[in-house]
Amino acid sequence: MALTLSQLRVFSAVAQHGSIRAASRALGIAQSGVTHQVQNLEMMLGATLFTRTNRGIALTALGQRLLQRAATILGECERAEQEMQQLSGDYSGEVSFGMSTEPLIDALAPVLAEYYARFDKVALRLRTGTSRMMISRIREGTLDFAVALVSKQSDTSDLSVTTLYPSDPVIVCRRGHPKASATSLAELADCTWVATPSPGQAGDAPSNRLADLFIARGLKPPKVIATVEGLFEALHLVTQTDCLSLEPAILTQRGLFAHALVTIPVRERATPQDVCLLQRASMPLTPAAQQLATMLVSYARTLHASGEPGTSEGLSFA
Repeated sequence: MALTLSQLRVFSAVAQHGSIRAASRALGIAQSGVTHQVQNLEMMLGATLFTRTNRGIALTALGQRLLQRAATILGECERAEQEMQQLSGDYSGEVSFGMSTEPLIDALAPVLAEYYARFDKVALRLRTGTSRMMISRIREGTLDFAVALVSKQSDTSDLSVTTLYPSDPVIVCRRGHPKASATSLAELADCTWVATPSPGQAGDAPSNRLADLFIARGLKPPKVIATVEGLFEALHLVTQTDCLSLEPAILTQRGLFAHALVTIPVRERATPQDVCLLQRASMPLTPAAQQLATMLVSYARTLHASGEPGTSEGLSFA
């Protein structure tokens, strides 16, 4: 016997909702039918996929592994259905994509408005986070593509990578900071820092770029008092304290924190990284996803080629 899509859909629903009853309601089938499907699946695989706890049903280690596979398989089935519809001229369905903060601030708003004007039946699902998280989601099949920072340490060997433009990392601080006019790293030696994870690192370790920036100039590593996963949290801390952070220059020009942040004009510069479009190398995008990816690439490249970030007049989306 072979696994069926019906079994995987039922299994995924039980895992998602945490009980047979809730999965039954979500799927619109009898509880006995859900139970029968799960039991048959476990019998066929020779493995226990769920255990009962005081809080309901929980996945076993084998169940968690199967859930990852099921998400990829069911996602590809859904993409295949949508792709056939879109190739026939019916642009509907869903596009799931990811963006890190810099390209999101840079390009998303004008592209989103233009895309919706052309393809108003396509639902867009945006995921944000670190580049590491997005690369993982692309491999899992939960994202069609992502636009994010890529460093030399990023493992992208199995992905298709399209470079859009170089990121410009700078040291940022709150307006009115006593070191806001510093022109060298040595003047910042006693400052405290907030760090975010490096695009290419596994785990939640802070970025090595910041430490390397100091060490390469014969200075002691900076005093990092907090490492946070999200850029919003990092910038909130920077604007509310005397902490510094190494972040994209665009954050002092546009976005929620632009009015509260300034760039410290030190001579020394961090190793640059590239903003890139990432997708699976072995699988083409659906027409709807390809249209969005193409528009983002075109807009971002034209914007940076113009040398006038923040101006969308006259820029191309095609």
